[in-house]
Amino acid sequence: MRIKWRYMAIMVVVMLVISSLTAYVAYESVQRNRLGYIGVEVDKEVFTADEDVTFQLVSLTRNARFNITDRWYMDQEDERNRGFDVLRVPDVMDPETFLDDLSSLDYLRSRSTFFPVGRAFFDHFDSRDGSIRIAWNGTVAEEGWNENGSFLRYSPAVSGHYVIVPRSSWSPDMKVSFMINERSMFYYDSLNIDIEPVNHPDDKLTLGLALRAPPGTAGEISCDLNLSLSYFGSPFELSENVLAFHEETGIILSEGQDWVRTLVFNISIPDHGYVPNGEDDFRNRYFSPLVIDVVLTTAVGTYITGLSAIWDGGWEYEYQY
Repeated sequence: MRIKWRYMAIMVVVMLVISSLTAYVAYESVQRNRLGYIGVEVDKEVFTADEDVTFQLVSLTRNARFNITDRWYMDQEDERNRGFDVLRVPDVMDPETFLDDLSSLDYLRSRSTFFPVGRAFFDHFDSRDGSIRIAWNGTVAEEGWNENGSFLRYSPAVSGHYVIVPRSSWSPDMKVSFMINERSMFYYDSLNIDIEPVNHPDDKLTLGLALRAPPGTAGEISCDLNLSLSYFGSPFELSENVLAFHEETGIILSEGQDWVRTLVFNISIPDHGYVPNGEDDFRNRYFSPLVIDVVLTTAVGTYITGLSAIWDGGWEYEYQY
């Protein structure tokens, strides 16, 4: 009997051990499969051009486990597919309500890789670290081409409101989700280039420009302006595509004082798009984008900015950089 009871005691202990191991394995499995939420939070609301923009990735989900890199494809070092995008919020959008608007979310999802954006990189982020700080150096990357193929050219960013968004969710099993909110936005105070297109439907287009030197500029700086504008008109009839340029040299800028120009272009943009000849169904309307690019060459760097927008009783920006 003593042997039998001893045998039963051993069996009970073994069963308890197995139960504990099973519970532990189940717990570990749950933790490994838990979705990890990551906050993207800037260190302050306003940064100036003489400092890096710093922000943190913060693990928001207790006990969720992940370890991510900033590479879209794990084996690829190409900067086009890495890191965070720092996107300019279009001037026509209210930065305080930008992320509350569904059209703004579409704007973030459909952003193109063919216009300049800021880029910020990191090596890896483990949930056990809790948080990690990342810096953006205040430049935007523009893709260029030469005989060797494509390359990225970096230029200093202009003033404006910006939002930080991930280029991709790098976890191959998609176990992380980034939380983009008002804490992911900031104002960057740099050289200012305001572009204000004003459409006079079926008549002409006027373009207001306002330039101002970066904060902290001592004295005056000289710069050269190169502006290009394109508009392709109606696809339903023969029309001349518009490609216009404006250049000025020796522009003098100083801190706290705007240099202002108003340009007039002979471009006829209809109030509500183009429709095929003989049709009155406005559901088939076509909108031709107005594309403006500005290059400002100064002694402290070459600044680039621009926008693409369509007119439908008011401007709808496809992008601004």
